Parts: sequence; structure tokens; C-alpha cells
Amino acid sequence: MTAEYYIWLQLCLGYSCETVGRIISAYGTAKQFYNAPDSEKIARCRLNKVQAEKLHSVPRRKVYAILNDCVKSGINIITPEDRLYPKRLLNIPDPPAVLYVKGRLPDINEIPVISIVGPRRISQYGERCAYVIADTLSSCGFMVVSGGAVGGDKSAHEGALDAGAETIAVLPCGINNDYLKVNAGLRERISHNGCLITEYAPTVGIRKGTFQQRNRILSGIADGVVVVEGGAKSGTLITAHRANEQGRDVFVIPGNPSLPQYEGSNALLAEGAKPLLNINSIIKEYEFIYPSAIHVPNESLKLPQVEAPEQAPCPVTKETPANNYIKAGKFGESSPVKTIDEARLSYNARQIVECILSSQLTEFTVDDIVDRSDFDINDVLSSVTELEIAGVILSLPGGMFKLS
Repeated sequence: MTAEYYIWLQLCLGYSCETVGRIISAYGTAKQFYNAPDSEKIARCRLNKVQAEKLHSVPRRKVYAILNDCVKSGINIITPEDRLYPKRLLNIPDPPAVLYVKGRLPDINEIPVISIVGPRRISQYGERCAYVIADTLSSCGFMVVSGGAVGGDKSAHEGALDAGAETIAVLPCGINNDYLKVNAGLRERISHNGCLITEYAPTVGIRKGTFQQRNRILSGIADGVVVVEGGAKSGTLITAHRANEQGRDVFVIPGNPSLPQYEGSNALLAEGAKPLLNINSIIKEYEFIYPSAIHVPNESLKLPQVEAPEQAPCPVTKETPANNYIKAGKFGESSPVKTIDEARLSYNARQIVECILSSQLTEFTVDDIVDRSDFDINDVLSSVTELEIAGVILSLPGGMFKLS
């Protein structure tokens, strides 16, 4: 079994490590690297001191524990030696040493692949665009990939599935981790019509950096990335920038410059991304590269029409602050939430209150907020502390919180 050598390599070097690319280029396989003399490995692959020390500090039992977890959970292990390993990933500087797969990984090496990304807190128009683009491209022979989250990701996966096609979700954690409980049904559906993939062992949870590490796979596995919309600090911009670094095409739907959800995506256009005005422009980009895979439609494939004035992705805005949102009866007349003096809260804290309200969370954890917002865990922890001091939220047993 060659998989054990790649798992060992990953445990030694960690994730998103350019040394993996150097090792594959120099030795061809992880087993040959494993069997080479230490002095040769260190010099030839430019290992640093920490990496060199880990060559003999990773216990074999860790490797076999991961292998056993995969067998028990029905998770397949794909390595760079496997035929189904996406060739596009071998062309990025830091290819994953291992891909853990739940479901059936289609052979995507000879078909066009498009990753569709959008923020979790997305406008209705953005959701509709993600769905229609995924549905249309899937019907034309493209493989649609996204990140398995709520918002834009969810709409993209559902568009592909509803077209009767397979789709791939790239996860920022191990497959057995209970990532976004609200999407459990969608993940199950994807695992039966495509697959869930990740470079993280089955039980690895979300931690600082895993989303950014995941994003390089999300862009690297594709020919191009479609950005549906994205605010100034949206995580979708990270994927777009990684795509640009990897030499992938970046398509962006232009948006109203006065709306915050398009501030980041419009900036990508200013930096040279391709404006996506209709779906045909994606098809024409690849029809000569994949002539036998793409079914070129006769009619023009337009983006959805804006049926109503575009709305910000969160129902709570500066014009409709959190206290008015409560007064408007969104949570019933018996809501115990008190009026919030927003002036004394930081911008991040106000945004997190809005996220809690719009998600209708009565009790929540820090992870719940991370899963439903574009903030990283450090920002959330800082804001939760601020909100607790301000008396806006109350701490409960078991790491839970609720609005006061």
C-alpha cells in the first residue's frame, strides 16, 4: 500500500507545504523519498530543521489509525500516484499529499472544471446566479466544484445536482467532522452524486488556517473560478487571488458599486479578472480545449435578471439596525432580546449581532458564528468578549451563549 507513505509525508510536512511538490518532482513517489538517506532528502528537497526532525518523530501508529478510520467510514484515499488524482493539482506549488474522498471521485482530468464561489451571507440575486451558472455549466459538460458551505456554495452544488450532474465539494476539515450541521443533507446528497474531498484526515476539525489552505485546492483543481459576489473582506477573494497565482481564469459578475457585497468582487475586475456578463463567455473559453466534453448550446445563455432591487446579503443593515429588526417582529412578540445601543459596539461586534439575529440563533457557540459569517475565529472570539462585557450576550454552560 502506497497510501501510508503519503499519509506519513503529510504528517511530517503539514498542509499547504511547497516541499510536497519538490519531493514529488525529485523522487516521483513518497515511498522512494521515505527510503532515501536522510542527508540526501534534506539537501535535495531543502528540508528545514523542523521538517528534518519530524522524519523520525511521526509514530507509525498515527498513520495506521488514519487508515483504520478511513476503512470504517468508507473513505477512499487518493494519492498523486493514483490515476484519478486531479492533474491540475500537481501543477500548483503545494499539492496535497493525500486526498480523502467520500463518494465517487469522477475522472476530471479530461473535462472542464469550474469552481463557483460566493460568500455565506449572500444576496438572493447572488444565490440565483450561483444556481443558474452551476445548472447550466453542468448541463453543458462541465464539472462544478464548490466549498460545501452555505450561501453561494450551497446554491452552486444544488444547481449542479438538480441538473442531474455530479458535483465536488472541497471541505476545510476531515470528512467525519460535523461541519455546518445545516448542510448535512446536502453533503449526503453530494456523496451519492459526486464526492466530498479534503486533504484533512477524517477526524481533523476546523482550525485557524484550514479555510485558506482549502481555498488553494478549490482554485487549483479547476480551470477557472467564478466569483458570484464578494464584499471587501469576503473569503471568496482569497480563492480568487489563489486562482490568479496558480494561473487559473477568474470570472466575476459585475455588481452595483454602491452595494457592499460587490466591493471586493468589483475590485477583482479592476485588477484584471474577466467580467462575466453571460454564461456563454465561460463555455467559449474552453470549447476548443475540451471539444469532445463540452456540449455547446445553440441559444445565448444569460445570467438571471434582477427582478427586484438588489438587497444586501444580511437582512439587518445600517438602515435597519438590530433593535429595529427585533421591533419589527421578526422573532415574534415575545422576543426577550433588549434594545442594543449600537454606538458603543465595534463594527465587528455589530456585524456579529446581525449575524446571530439573521440566523435566528437562540443559543450558539463561537463555532456557530464562524460557520455563518466571514469572520475568522480570532475576530469572533474578540467580538464575543466585547459583547459579553457590554451585556449584549450572556455566557451559558458548555461554551454556549445567548443574546441577553
